[in-house]
Amino acid sequence: MKEIIISISQILGDVLRVECQEDLQSFKCELNLMLTNVPSAEELQALLPNIADRDSWRLRLLTETGDDLFDIRPKSDISVDYDSNNLEPYKNDEVRMVYTIDKNKKNGILSIYEYEVFLENLQNLYAPEFISVFSNKLDDRLVLEVWSNDVKCFSTTSMAVVKRGEPVPSLSRGEMITKRINDCREHCQWNNKLSDLLPEDVRIIKRNKAGGQLIQIFDQMCLLLSALYVADFSSVDNNGIKLRMSGFKMMKAEIPSSKMCSLAFDTGSVEQWYKIYEWCYTGGYTSDRLTIARNIISLNSPCYEALELNASTFDTIKSNFKIFEKDNVRQYIKVRNDVSKNLLELQEKVNSIVEGFTSDFQKSVITLGTFFLTVVVVRVIAKGDIYGAFTGSITLISFAFIVLSAVNLIYSRKSLDRKEQLFIKHYGQMKKRYEPLLSSEEMNELFEDCDPNKIGSHSNYIKWIKNRYTCIWVIALVVFSVVIALLWIFNLVESTRIL
Repeated sequence: MKEIIISISQILGDVLRVECQEDLQSFKCELNLMLTNVPSAEELQALLPNIADRDSWRLRLLTETGDDLFDIRPKSDISVDYDSNNLEPYKNDEVRMVYTIDKNKKNGILSIYEYEVFLENLQNLYAPEFISVFSNKLDDRLVLEVWSNDVKCFSTTSMAVVKRGEPVPSLSRGEMITKRINDCREHCQWNNKLSDLLPEDVRIIKRNKAGGQLIQIFDQMCLLLSALYVADFSSVDNNGIKLRMSGFKMMKAEIPSSKMCSLAFDTGSVEQWYKIYEWCYTGGYTSDRLTIARNIISLNSPCYEALELNASTFDTIKSNFKIFEKDNVRQYIKVRNDVSKNLLELQEKVNSIVEGFTSDFQKSVITLGTFFLTVVVVRVIAKGDIYGAFTGSITLISFAFIVLSAVNLIYSRKSLDRKEQLFIKHYGQMKKRYEPLLSSEEMNELFEDCDPNKIGSHSNYIKWIKNRYTCIWVIALVVFSVVIALLWIFNLVESTRIL
């Protein structure tokens, strides 16, 4: 593209200075030249470069004071907007020509017209600027379509660099972006204003074997982002990079400049850092995984400033985590056994509560039955009939026993209610004690049978026993009362008849 713009300027005169700039937003080429020739509109139009349909361009020729000699745009009529008569008075004067392209992303694709210029611009960016530039353009994917021939193509999970006309690889950012960033900010302390860019966004999964400067930039950024997502504390700004990791040793890395061209991290450690980052945020136990990773990294980094790692670092981290898991399993089994033991003790208490209530009922009924049978049997043996067995005094004593049994019923119910409340209280305390140690699913599984609010649980069993035995108890008292009353009336009638 730069050569085409220079060729346009050469038909106007002698080129004195050329300056090009390109980023993800635009391409701009500015030239100072000595105007010696006034070409026709047809000659100028024939040299205008082709660009992507999604982009727009503008070509201007200005005087030293900034006045437009012509201003041509895509929808301009050159025969109208370009008037050679306007240029004639400025022959042999220095003028300035400016050619700009405003880029528009369509279907995730952006054009790169002057690859070397674009690359130089990236190298002069600071790390926060690099992250901001790419994250602002990256939604689901970002494809850089390069119009130069000297590009080294590569791709990540969400970004790719391809030559114009070549097929675009399948890219997708996935749905875990927000969760991953939130996880990081929960476990790491950032003094950064970094946008939503993850290590997998810049981790190259398909690369040109010959390498290239842009590939090196992406490798450096992948290593840096991976380290930021693992470190305890990090700070990245234009003044430099600070990274701290508290492990068995305190790891402190301070890089005086965060400019992309000055980053000199150990490229041989890129994959190690990325694997550690991905492992830490995958599969649960994120906090524990980060702690173990920081401990091992602090012992296996020969050069902190270069973020260098020994070749066996990742394998060592995984081995340490297996030991950690085994210890956790032992503790987990111990906790489960403790819960089961405590729940069995609760169940035994429930059984003793029920047995106490039923025992009170049995004693009360047996006492009444024994008294009743004693009176009847003694009378029958002594006189041969039951007449005179239930005199007024005996009847009063019988009803006194019934009243005492009713009082005992009320007391037993109150006692049962208090014991039931204590059971519910102990159940709640035990459940609260183990909530931090077990998952909600396991808590439901272990405590399900003892849940006082669940039908069929032990607490409901207490209520069931209380209601059923209360009914039986009351029916027994009523039956005894009716029988004694009938016998008393029988005795009363018999005594009256005899008299």
